[in-house]
Parts: sequence; C-alpha cells; structure tokens
Amino acid sequence: MRTNTLFIIALATLALLYSCSDSKDVQLLQREQLFTLGYGVLEDQLNLFNLEGNAPALKTRLAMRDGIFFIANGNAGKVMSLSSFGDLLSMVYNPDKNPAPVVLKRAEPGDQAQGRLARPYPFAAPGEVAIDSRRTIFVEERVPEERRSYDEASQSSLEYVVLRFSREGEYMDFLGQEGVGGTPFPLISGLYLSPDDECVVVALSGDGWTAYWFDPRGILLSTVTIRRDNLPRPEGDVQLFPSMDGIALSPDGKNLLIKIDYYRDVVDQDTKARTGIEFASSWVWLLSRSSGVYLERYELPGFESLVPVKGNAKPIARSWDLAGTALNAVFLSSVDDDGSTYFGVYDLASKSMSRFSIIIEPDELMYKSFYLSPDGILSALLASRYEARVVWWRFDRVLGVLRP
Repeated sequence: MRTNTLFIIALATLALLYSCSDSKDVQLLQREQLFTLGYGVLEDQLNLFNLEGNAPALKTRLAMRDGIFFIANGNAGKVMSLSSFGDLLSMVYNPDKNPAPVVLKRAEPGDQAQGRLARPYPFAAPGEVAIDSRRTIFVEERVPEERRSYDEASQSSLEYVVLRFSREGEYMDFLGQEGVGGTPFPLISGLYLSPDDECVVVALSGDGWTAYWFDPRGILLSTVTIRRDNLPRPEGDVQLFPSMDGIALSPDGKNLLIKIDYYRDVVDQDTKARTGIEFASSWVWLLSRSSGVYLERYELPGFESLVPVKGNAKPIARSWDLAGTALNAVFLSSVDDDGSTYFGVYDLASKSMSRFSIIIEPDELMYKSFYLSPDGILSALLASRYEARVVWWRFDRVLGVLRP
C-alpha cells in the first residue's frame, strides 16, 4: 500500500512538472495578504501621493529579509521596518517631514538604547533599499545641491549615494563610486545585495549603465560598464535593434544578467518601404563582473496573450519585463490585454519556462512596488484608494516541486 501511495505521488509530481514546464500552460499562484498601511504622516502610515506644490511623487520601495519588511518612503523621508503582521519595529526618519513618534521611542544619534526605536536622519529623497545578512540597511539618497556635479565623460549628473544604517538604525557611512565616502553616482536604477553581502549599485548615465561592486566593508571590488551603443546581438545580427530591458544579479550573486529585447524593421513587400518595427526576440546575457565579457546567453520565449483573438488572427508574441532572479531562474512579468498579471520563471539549467498567474485587483494599481527575495518569495506593496496592502506570493513553495 505504501509503495502504491508513493507511486501515485510521484506520478502527480511528474504531471505537475510537465504541465508547468511548457510556457503556454499557466498555474494560478495563491496570494497571501499580510497587512495594510494607512495613508498619512504618522509613523505607521505611508505618504504615497501628497507633496507640496504638486511635485511628482518620490520613490517608495520595498525589501524583505527573514520575514521582516523594510519600506523606504521617499515622500515622507523615512525608512520603516515591520513584521509580517504589520507591527512597526523601527524607523529612521526626517524630523522636519514627520511628527514626533508615538508608538516608537525616539533615540538620538549615539544612543545605545534597544527595542522599538525611531532614529532621526535628515533624508531628502530615500529610494532603492536593500538588506544584508546582518540586517544592515542600504538606502539610496540624493545629496544636497551643493554636492552635485556634472560629469562630461559619462554625460550624467552625479547626485546619488547609498547610505548604510546598522540593524539598530544608526547611520554608519555612505557609498559613492570609489567606495565609502566616494563621489556620488549617476541616477541609480538598481541596488542589490549578493549572498556574500556584496553590494551592487547599478547606475544609468548618458552613454549606458555601470555596475559598481563593493565588498561588505564598502571597498570597491570592480566596475563594469554596458554601453548603449554596443549592446550584444544574437548571432551578431546587425539587422536587429537592441533595447535594454533590465539588469539584475545572477542568482549566485557573482555576475550580472542583462535582458535585452530585439526588434526588426517591418517592410511593405509591394513598395519595399519601411512601415514600422516589430518584436523579434528576447535574450538574457550572463556578463562577467570582472572582465566585462558575456559568458552565456539564453533565448527567452515571448509572451503571448491569453485573451481570445478575433477571427483567424494569430497571437502576436511580445517581450516580458524583467522582474529579477532567484533559485537559479530568471523571473519575468507581463500584464495581458485584459489587465491580468502573469509571471514567467525561466530555469537557467533546464532552459524551460514555467508560467504563473497572480491576482492583483484593478483598484490596487494606484502605486505598486515589487521585491523578489533570493529564495523566491515575491512581495508587493499595492496601493488602493484608502490603504496600501503588503502581500506576497510563495514561488519557493511551488518551484521546489516543479524543478527536476
């Protein structure tokens, strides 16, 4: 009887693996709502939309480590840490933008007090946020105007640094291009922590993208630049037009993964005139952080709409958006024509795609921020009219079954 039971379980597992390895099969991934946050200026609230003078909203970003959530709220000038139940654990905040804390105890710089503390720091525009294994907090920040400069070589304004705070919320130092205390970065488009606690800052300049690699002490290990006029092409096809979609750490944290979409001309067969462009393919390239050489490449399946087409029209493939990497896989996302959200998980070892649908309600899209943890948990901050919801989807639970 036990043998039969094990045989049935094995068959069921293989069936699930088969059904989800094809990029056209879709599995609904259950969503778990964790907690909500109200809007306002109190310490346990978010300011997502209200800025004086109708200025554009600043970044609000989310990170999660070991079930603890970290939210950098640019409009409010604060970084909050919360439990998975929504309990406010600590906060670093700008006193000029926030009232005095009530739930948390205010701790002054150098104060060795422990517990649920709020520590002051004069944030201007906190943005990207990341957490290492010691729970050091890395936060993007914009420097004051007098510290900004323009770099002719990279055709970019140098305005951003990465602040570091201890797990108790004490300010430690900041990272610039050369390391601790260095020159500000150009516009920061990504901030990542490797499994070895190496910090990677991806910055966008006029001529391309540069990734800066720092060890846990803040010492610069390497830089690698990707020029926008020298993006790789599959098979060296000069007829394709490359378009950078995104940059992420490789799953092992040792190199970079670059996703590039390619387009080609559409030519009228009668007049031979160029009438537009169309999507051709998407590729992920593994880029060595030390040599700048592309080590490997992977062609990704295109996204095909699940909305029924009219008549005999064939579905037209389009590109996915890069969502991140985890569990030796590339995570991709796309919103279908009917508003449905899908995720594709491309396994780098088997070179196969699993496809999932996740539920996001239309009224939750006033603002959204996603974070993919290295162990495959997708967290999101979703803003509705009256509250912000923190939810997650446990890819880690299903990918362990799907993976051979």
